[in-house]
Amino acid sequence: MNRISIISAGPGNSLYLTAQAREAMASCDLLYCADRLRPLVDRPEKCRSLVPFEQAMEEIAAADETVGILVSGDAGIYSLLPALRKRFGQESLCVLPGISSVQLFCARLGIPWHDVQILSVHGRELRPSVLSHTVRHNPRTLFLLDKLHGPRWVADILQAGGLTDLRLTVGENLSGPDEAIGPLAERDYPPLCLLLAENPHPLPLPVIGLPDSAFLRSCTPMTKQAVRIQVLAALRLQPDSIVYDIGAGTGSVSIECARLCPYGQVYAFEQSPEALDILRQNIRHFHLQNITVIPGTAPETLGKASELPDSVFLGGTGGKSGLILETLRTLRRTMRLCATAVTLESSHQFLQLFAPLADFTAFQLSAANLEAAGSLHLYRAQNPVTLFSATLNE
Repeated sequence: MNRISIISAGPGNSLYLTAQAREAMASCDLLYCADRLRPLVDRPEKCRSLVPFEQAMEEIAAADETVGILVSGDAGIYSLLPALRKRFGQESLCVLPGISSVQLFCARLGIPWHDVQILSVHGRELRPSVLSHTVRHNPRTLFLLDKLHGPRWVADILQAGGLTDLRLTVGENLSGPDEAIGPLAERDYPPLCLLLAENPHPLPLPVIGLPDSAFLRSCTPMTKQAVRIQVLAALRLQPDSIVYDIGAGTGSVSIECARLCPYGQVYAFEQSPEALDILRQNIRHFHLQNITVIPGTAPETLGKASELPDSVFLGGTGGKSGLILETLRTLRRTMRLCATAVTLESSHQFLQLFAPLADFTAFQLSAANLEAAGSLHLYRAQNPVTLFSATLNE
């Protein structure tokens, strides 16, 4: 197999083809590309379709001719390059850079793009929580959109995420004769366009351990801040963790996990109607888009989650801790477990369940809050809480 040229075609107008790209296209015997890039090729008889992709890859691997693959924009930004590297190996590819639609859009707007966060929906899932998280914490976020996920789709997600003080600018048909750039409008847009979301007041990244006063409260029990911080540490969360909060109650742990795992998902299991009500209120209060509430009793409801967990918090089990643990064990996935106990009976139960597991730890936490008593101040103690953690299915 000859070395394959990965040729960056730019935004689609031949004016933005580099001299290097033109020379490579002329020297190739075969050029594989998407239909919309065919007009850039001087000799159409050299063109071959990239669809279906696997068939095209087999043809390229077997070809004796000099082959080029024409990709949109710049090969280094959301292109076929990762798949081609995996299929043919880095040493088999010669990558020729080009002008991306990101560069062109920012140039049209007269802004630098070295600090712009770039997100794409082309051939990949973009969770609403990732979208909102990125815009919330950065001054500029640029979206590469498609037919099913256009500018209005982005705007609706941002509004649901509580992000309203934004400047949204759409670029459509860049480099084409009908190019247009302007504020988001209530109209249809072409399949391939870009949207720039500018946030004048980006927030710092979420802190660990929200104050108890930040949550809406009812008579439903809530894991207090001092204990919650230790739970979050014990769960060993990553930005893309999938978390089960069993017995979610008010939702304080679910909400903290969702804020710390914007690329993941939290499944909040709760059976009490009153708790479900305040849980949903808190989710709306914090504008979180990566919490799925599952009503009902565990372990029966665990199968309703569409993803397997990386971390599981047993906040309220209704005496079914053993059954829940056995159900989690059948998932055959390594997961971090954490449970809290206030009574001696529940502590004894968790000790029996967790002690045989890998990486077992347990400690008791006592906290006291400073409160005013007239002109004086005193510490009011909370009930001691024992925290158990271990790794299941390791």
